[in-house]
Amino acid sequence: MRWTDLRVGYRCNQACRFCDLAPQVAAANTGSPEPDGPAVGAALAAIPHREGVILAGGEVTTRPDLPALVELAKAAGFRRIALQTNGSVLAAAGAAAHLRKLGLTDLAVALHSPEAAVHDWLTGTPGAFRRATTAVRQARVAGLTVRIHAVVTRTTTPQAAALVELAARLGATAIRFVMCREEGAAKPEARMLAPRLSLAAEALTAALERARLLGIELETVGLPLCMNAELRPVAADRLDAPSPERAFAGAEEAPRSPRHTDTCVSCSLRSACGGVEPAYLDRWGDDELAPPGGPRPFADPLRLELGDAFSSRTLRQRLVQGQARGATRVVLDGPGDHPDRGALVRECERLGLEVAGDPTPHASAQPR
Repeated sequence: MRWTDLRVGYRCNQACRFCDLAPQVAAANTGSPEPDGPAVGAALAAIPHREGVILAGGEVTTRPDLPALVELAKAAGFRRIALQTNGSVLAAAGAAAHLRKLGLTDLAVALHSPEAAVHDWLTGTPGAFRRATTAVRQARVAGLTVRIHAVVTRTTTPQAAALVELAARLGATAIRFVMCREEGAAKPEARMLAPRLSLAAEALTAALERARLLGIELETVGLPLCMNAELRPVAADRLDAPSPERAFAGAEEAPRSPRHTDTCVSCSLRSACGGVEPAYLDRWGDDELAPPGGPRPFADPLRLELGDAFSSRTLRQRLVQGQARGATRVVLDGPGDHPDRGALVRECERLGLEVAGDPTPHASAQPR
């Protein structure tokens, strides 16, 4: 599934201690103009596919014209329409159901801790935990697909597995753990909130095991692949579940700037890894990074069978594992019109893997 994350403004009703958009939020909250409906409509029309769009902020539910924006996305022909939200507004009875009727299909709710006091402290908003969990329940009753987004901090690192359990009880289908970033944050405590990557990897390994048992998809953003062997198939930006493409209805944000170090030069996972935040490297160095040795022997080509027995998630994991073990060519066994073929060809190209026996890989890679 191809998603585009569309920023439709930065106004927000919370004061998260780790926010890496704090300058934009402060400007929006003090009167900086937000993109109007026509600007959002033009940005929607410019997105080069009609699969999935995520309306994001700031806090998108603070916009009084949100129902109209959902209708605009529906009229533009998007198959899936999602909101990225802290849930505070959608906790109101009937709010999620109303948006569902207008075309909303998915909700990504920020929930950072299984403990109300910790979540409320991180968001700087008393009652935020209660409203976020209520919003998830309301969305599930309305028939929306719900994912949890959690920023991993020093405080919440030991709680990762418990948060997975809470997500399962609430009816979420997936959880995405995003490493706390020091760059862009206006609040000085954000620097102290960023956890050591090695400790986060240990906690997320436990969370991954719980997620597997409970049938929840787990994704991570910002954790280098070399940190933990168990997480290598699922733990990097744009890898197991690619991060959405970005689009803007108003002013664009500065691009993220993760980097690799000299330690990464010989790593067989480098081409698939998102790297490490520069501010983190400046503070801690790269001693934690433990890249595997050179590629282990692997019989080329790697064969993937496209069929109902294997999910697209499993097939992508096998691609990453094969690339890490030295595969250079891939054969996709199955019908040419299989719905997962295009996404898998794009993933092969991103990993530097040749698609053997596919005479038109770029044509196959076009969005479905």
